[in-house]
Amino acid sequence: MSGNGKTAVVTGATSGLGEAAAVALAKDGWRVRVVGRDAARGAEVVKKLGGGSEFLSADLFSLEDVRRLAGELSRRAPKLELLINNAGGVFNAPEPTKDGLERTFALNVAAPFVLTEALAEPLAAGKGRVVNVVTGIANGFKANVDQLVGPNAKGGMMSYVRNKLALIAVTNEQQKRLGARGITVVALHPGIIPTTRFGHTLSGFNPFTTIGPFFAKLFRFGVTAETAAERFVNVSTAPVEPAGYYFEGKLRPAPKRALDPAFSSELWTKLESVARA
Repeated sequence: MSGNGKTAVVTGATSGLGEAAAVALAKDGWRVRVVGRDAARGAEVVKKLGGGSEFLSADLFSLEDVRRLAGELSRRAPKLELLINNAGGVFNAPEPTKDGLERTFALNVAAPFVLTEALAEPLAAGKGRVVNVVTGIANGFKANVDQLVGPNAKGGMMSYVRNKLALIAVTNEQQKRLGARGITVVALHPGIIPTTRFGHTLSGFNPFTTIGPFFAKLFRFGVTAETAAERFVNVSTAPVEPAGYYFEGKLRPAPKRALDPAFSSELWTKLESVARA
C-alpha cells in the first residue's frame, strides 16, 4: 500500500536510520510525523520530507512525556496508519530515568509499549500497522525480567540485546491484544548500519564508532541507511505476517525466549505496572 497521504509516525527520526526511513516513507507518499528531542535536527529533516510532514518534540525517557506525545498525536492524527517505534539505543550510564527505570529498558521497551497502547484508538481507526525496531538475536539467547527492570537491571550491550528480545516478546503480545481491532504489529531488524550514531552514548572505548565502520567495510557485513530504509518501507507497507519477526526485512522465526508464554506474561505485567506508576 502506498502512503497516498496517510499518516506515519517515526520515533527517533531526527538522524540516522530513523531519518532515512522518514525520507523513504515521504517519497512513497506518506505524511510523516517526525519524533525526536532535537528541534533543530527535526526541522532539517522535515525540510527534506515536503508538505504535510512535521516535527514533534518528545523525551522518550520520560513516560509522562510519552503519554503527552500520544495525546498530541491523537489530536493531530485521529486516524493513524503507521507507527514505527524506531528510537532506541545502548547505554551504560548508571543513573535511572525519573521513572526509576534503567535507561536501556526505558527507551527500547517501556516507551514503545506506552506509546503504542496510548495510540490504540487512532491506530484502530486507521487499521494501522506498528513496526517495532529490534536487532538480530540468536535463537537460544535468554533474558529474565529481573535483568530488565529493578535493582539487577544494568546497561551495556548485553542489556541492549536483552531489551530488544523483550521488545519482540512485546510485539507478539500486542498482536494478540490489538489484532482484533484491525491493528497489525511486527518486529523488524533492518540490518547493521555502521554509519549511524548507534553506541555514541557509551563511555570509554567504543567499537561501534571507532573500528566498527572499518570492519563492516572490510568484511561487508553492514548495510547502507538507504537499504535499511527500503526494508522499512517494505515491512511498513507490504503484506506481512502479524507478529512476524523480519530479520533484515525477511520473515524468520522469532527467538524461542520471545515466544515463551511465561516470560511474555511476566514482562507484560511488569510493563503495565510501570505504565501506571
